Amino acid sequence: MRHFAHFISRLAWTARNRGRFAQPASDGCRRLFVDVSVIAKHDAQTGIQRVVRAVWSELRKRAGPEFELIPVTANYRRGYCEISPDFIGAAADAAVGAPVSARAGDVFLGLDLSAQFLPLHTSQLRAWRKAGATIHLVVYDLLPLTRPDLFTSRTVSRFRRWFDVLSQHCDEAICISRQVGRVLREQLQIRGSATQPAISYLRLGSDIAASQPTTGVPDAIAQLVHRMRFRPTILMVGTVEPRKSYNVALAAFEYLWDHRAAEAPDLVIVGKPGWKTDTLQTRLRNHPEHSQRLHWLESVTDEALCCLYESSRGLLMTSQAEGFGLPLLEAQAHGRKVLARDLPVFREQDLPNVDYFEDDAPAVLGEAILRLATGVQSRPSDTVRLATWSDGVEGLLERIGRQAPSAQDDDARLRNAS
Repeated sequence: MRHFAHFISRLAWTARNRGRFAQPASDGCRRLFVDVSVIAKHDAQTGIQRVVRAVWSELRKRAGPEFELIPVTANYRRGYCEISPDFIGAAADAAVGAPVSARAGDVFLGLDLSAQFLPLHTSQLRAWRKAGATIHLVVYDLLPLTRPDLFTSRTVSRFRRWFDVLSQHCDEAICISRQVGRVLREQLQIRGSATQPAISYLRLGSDIAASQPTTGVPDAIAQLVHRMRFRPTILMVGTVEPRKSYNVALAAFEYLWDHRAAEAPDLVIVGKPGWKTDTLQTRLRNHPEHSQRLHWLESVTDEALCCLYESSRGLLMTSQAEGFGLPLLEAQAHGRKVLARDLPVFREQDLPNVDYFEDDAPAVLGEAILRLATGVQSRPSDTVRLATWSDGVEGLLERIGRQAPSAQDDDARLRNAS
């Protein structure tokens, strides 16, 4: 019944505002409409929302005579409307303005992953494109399509509708890795899309300080950070959900705690509770080593996360699949070594001080973790320049608004476009 009410409300809103979705061409400066629908309501402090905050922050620094920057949001009942530029930290929908009216030369950037909202408002997208605006969507990964077993049925359903919008109404898909770009091409071909968007690449940054970081270090975390300076500790970062394979990591640590107790490191997990992991979450909370050698921090500020990176011996990534793997880059920025599953998307980052594993067996992975914990730490090399959020946004602005390349471009041109 609630969904039907939303549908009727959306139809009424669309009917009232259809004439405002497009405007005649204007000699004014180009406008960049940035979708922040999810983070404007709630910042869950995920990797995607770090990207949204960082890119938005860098865009604000560059707005001016060349382009006007306008954040926009949508929900189940209404289409895309303008919102106050100071939306981060504000009350949900506190300053929603007029419906978006696009004209020739305007750009819509789907920065947030608004899979639940974007497919509801394709009438706006069609009107904008008819008026001469272009649609650009950031693609973080295609995992709900390629690995639906790792997600809830609702997430998969929403994502499929979002993907249909991308394939039918998008001028450019901006992927966060070349691996995502390759998978996107494959999925478009599998689904026989008649029109395919151009594909480009957004370079992600390592500098948390540039992402409008949240601040504050509670006493409990400060005490843990102090403990980590005297006890070897391995850090894991990411939502506790199936593809992160925290169960694999926990089994390896349990092997070490049982068989190599004197040398075994502690484990700190930073990540909110996710889906399809109720048994694992109960196991973590009730573990005999909980608050002793095992610590699960369900919510930390960015400032606290930086302290945890600095105080750890290294980062462990057991993920089965990723669109990028931002913690690898952040760990490198803090001079931490990394042990990661051997995934193409991790290799693509071409980072120093990263070792890879393939064997999930507790004894084998446990020994690799032990080597990570006892190895010599190193600061980032002066010869290795890690990407910054400024780099990424400069590349993004070079791409947006230019004539889109052919969807048949190969990976070499993808790299050049980045």
